[in-house]
Amino acid sequence: MEASALMDAHVQLKRIYAALNEALDLTRQLADSVDRDDEISTQMLVSMRQEPTDKLAQAHQALEEQRRSLSADDAARLAALLKGAESERAEESPLTAQVSANQRVLRQLVDLDRVVNRKLARGKSIYQ
Repeated sequence: MEASALMDAHVQLKRIYAALNEALDLTRQLADSVDRDDEISTQMLVSMRQEPTDKLAQAHQALEEQRRSLSADDAARLAALLKGAESERAEESPLTAQVSANQRVLRQLVDLDRVVNRKLARGKSIYQ
């Protein structure tokens, strides 16, 4: 895969990382507002989480468009890297490191979201 393709994917992964961190920060604030029983802040923060979600969707769409524009072999390699495959060449290392960082932040976000969702929805939580 060409270095430019790796760089383009890395840029999108950094955008994903920023959006995940923004969502994590908002979710932490949401958890605090739920603990305080502050309904106004809770509603505001829930709606504010839509922006990073939209950014995530845009970055994922850009990655998918990039993958589709590559040759079959390069597309398969990019897909594997995005799913956490080990780097085979030094040029892939920044990409694989970013994938790992994104996965760590995503796990934190999902864990915190699970707690907040259970507090808000109680028995109707999407996490069972």
